[in-house]
Amino acid sequence: MPILTSGYAARDESGHMSPFVFEHRDVGPHDVHIKVTYCGMCHSDLHQIKNEWHNSSYPMVPGHEVVGIVSAVGSEVTKVKVGDSAGVGCMVDSCLKCDRCLESEEQYCIPGMMIGTYNAKNFDGTPTYGG
Repeated sequence: MPILTSGYAARDESGHMSPFVFEHRDVGPHDVHIKVTYCGMCHSDLHQIKNEWHNSSYPMVPGHEVVGIVSAVGSEVTKVKVGDSAGVGCMVDSCLKCDRCLESEEQYCIPGMMIGTYNAKNFDGTPTYGG
């Protein structure tokens, strides 16, 4: 069952953000769901909000410096548990099968399947939303 979530979204190139309610996919076997308590914004988020790199998709919930508390874990997750503190950087998924992913270098995923924290698409085609 999808998880109802709220954040602040840019809806166009103006740079203005406003409250936004969206759905995250249900927690899969390898997923960790985090209740976000804080999220930083850096220059790359500002470039994305204003579409200065000409690849923005709206609505966009920016922020890839996310910290919070683990609220749910998938059945295959072993390194964190509900109640732990956790953080998320600029990527949320990759193929996890190529040589680089198996060497913990997911940012260099050979098939090019690294999925960004926001302004990207999950493997199922749904948008990723940041912090």
